[in-house]
Amino acid sequence: MEIIDFLFAEEQLFTTITLIVLIILLIGNIITDKLKKYEDLDATTATALMDDENLIILDVREKKERKNGYINGDMHIPLGDVKNQLDRLDKNKSILVYCRSGSRSAHIAGLLTRNKYEKVYNLKGGIQAWKRAKMPVKT
Repeated sequence: MEIIDFLFAEEQLFTTITLIVLIILLIGNIITDKLKKYEDLDATTATALMDDENLIILDVREKKERKNGYINGDMHIPLGDVKNQLDRLDKNKSILVYCRSGSRSAHIAGLLTRNKYEKVYNLKGGIQAWKRAKMPVKT
């Protein structure tokens, strides 16, 4: 009972609300991570997929971003166009999605899995992580 009195004391209310919000965000993050149907791969693990001829490497960055380099043999469909061009992607193939840092590609990986693509991977850290791992980049 003392803990409840302490947590809801007027001078602790802001701290208590902050704590509750952080706990809710943490639980939400854990649930979201468990529900996602794609897999995040680091650059080294992603290279193991490259031997698969049934792999589509999908760059979802904007056209101007490709000037800084891209992964050889990729398919480029900017983020805003992916939804309208899903028919270009074979559902029977594995798809490795990447962007600059990994957030846009995670969004698209989720979109693909919601549209019944089953073997979907997100390049964690995007092309930046790929370059940091000293992986080959075309310009």
